Amino acid sequence: MRAGEFPTSPEPIADGVAAQATPVWPMVVGLAIAAWVLDFLVSWLRRGSMGRVGLVVLTSMLLFTAVMVCGFVVRTVYARLLPRGRIPAAPVVRAACLTALWIPAWVLFVETSSLLMIAAGVMCLLSLGYFLKRCEVEMGPATVQPTRRESWMPFMFEGTPLVRALLPSLLLVLLFDAAIGLAANYRFILSSVMAGAFAGVLAWRAAARRRLTPTALAATPRAVVSSGRQGVIVAAAFVFTAIAMLPFLRVSPLGGFSMAFGKKGETKKSAAVKEAASPSDGYVGIILLPMTDPQRKIVAPVKRTLVPNFGVRIAEPMEIPFDGQYWYFKAPEKKPRPTAKVVRGSSTKTQVSSSDSRPLLMEAHQKLAEPLDLGCCSAMDLVVENADRMEGAIALELWVKKLPDVKAAAKQRVNAVAPEQAPHYLGTVVIPSSELPLVQRPNASGKPVEEKLRFPIPEAMDGTTFDEITVVVKQAPERARMGAKVAIRKFVLEP
Repeated sequence: MRAGEFPTSPEPIADGVAAQATPVWPMVVGLAIAAWVLDFLVSWLRRGSMGRVGLVVLTSMLLFTAVMVCGFVVRTVYARLLPRGRIPAAPVVRAACLTALWIPAWVLFVETSSLLMIAAGVMCLLSLGYFLKRCEVEMGPATVQPTRRESWMPFMFEGTPLVRALLPSLLLVLLFDAAIGLAANYRFILSSVMAGAFAGVLAWRAAARRRLTPTALAATPRAVVSSGRQGVIVAAAFVFTAIAMLPFLRVSPLGGFSMAFGKKGETKKSAAVKEAASPSDGYVGIILLPMTDPQRKIVAPVKRTLVPNFGVRIAEPMEIPFDGQYWYFKAPEKKPRPTAKVVRGSSTKTQVSSSDSRPLLMEAHQKLAEPLDLGCCSAMDLVVENADRMEGAIALELWVKKLPDVKAAAKQRVNAVAPEQAPHYLGTVVIPSSELPLVQRPNASGKPVEEKLRFPIPEAMDGTTFDEITVVVKQAPERARMGAKVAIRKFVLEP
């Protein structure tokens, strides 16, 4: 090499293999597969099904699984990618494992629909962005960079195009605005991704400014992060994952606060049922009772005449206030199990969510004191309150049926339990406000607004008696894991 010239290619190393940069993209592949595996494992967890010792053990197992899956995938990719005889880059594998420690907490917070999923996404992608750039710098060939000449004109970008200088900052602003906008519209999963991407870009730029000189690279061991900092990362990830596991405790550590409902104060009956249920029962369902006991009984204003061909219609609308129960359960069950949790609360203030990826089913049941005849009215109006603040349409199905008369069957000694009659379907109506954007909804101020849905009654149902009304809540697929914050106020029979 002549004096004054810079090297144009890497110097040969001892074994004769030219030094070359080690790719770092296998880290992303390893993290993606680890996240997929953790999402599958976490979907089998049930809320309120483990003790404190089990929580610690399971937390350790989830962290161990994330590290082993990610490390195995990254090392396998390097073994296939790099030339034979060259050992896969250990610092890159170690950095990928440290990043994978934040995946269990992120997946758990997504499963429990917690806002902390945003913080978990930030920690995971921040670590990924930082380690990606540090590994790219550390594992690259140590080449000598020529001395940069000072620009003769101040306040210039030194040869860098203006667009390339401003694009990273513009990307950061867009990611930050997207994270806030998605969170304001209750899209917390996408918001966690955008907030994490924002943090990852910041970490990438911070690590890029710590580029080492060739002299420092030769004198410093190629460790992406020191042993002490690795211990801090492991401890912080363990604590964060343990916090994400709290909803799965058999006994809530917050003194009676139910993390599944967001409400306080279970009844003595529900506490007894909770103790009687064993962890093997799985998801048993929830029965939500009204805040106060019903004070009024519903009495039919008209009765059928002895002539079946002529019905008696009501002259004025008749109101039936709702004081029944709300049922929450999941398929393939048809109703909550006998060991279901029984609590009192308001369906517009209590948040109930599915404990796994399966959709949550919701029904409202109103029993009448005496049977009614569908021939007495031309339509049944359903007055509801929609306090829901999530995207996605909410439809209500209306069913009526005649409950079996067990006492009459016992007197006639026919059957100890009379068979149930098939329910009659009256139609499906979508709540109009649920189809509007969040900013245009009448409940945008936070106060629920009453809406009336009409269900016409066909003339063919004249003579059909019923003493139970069932409202089935049908939700859009994107919001099916959360219970709808909808309250049934009353039924109105129209003449």
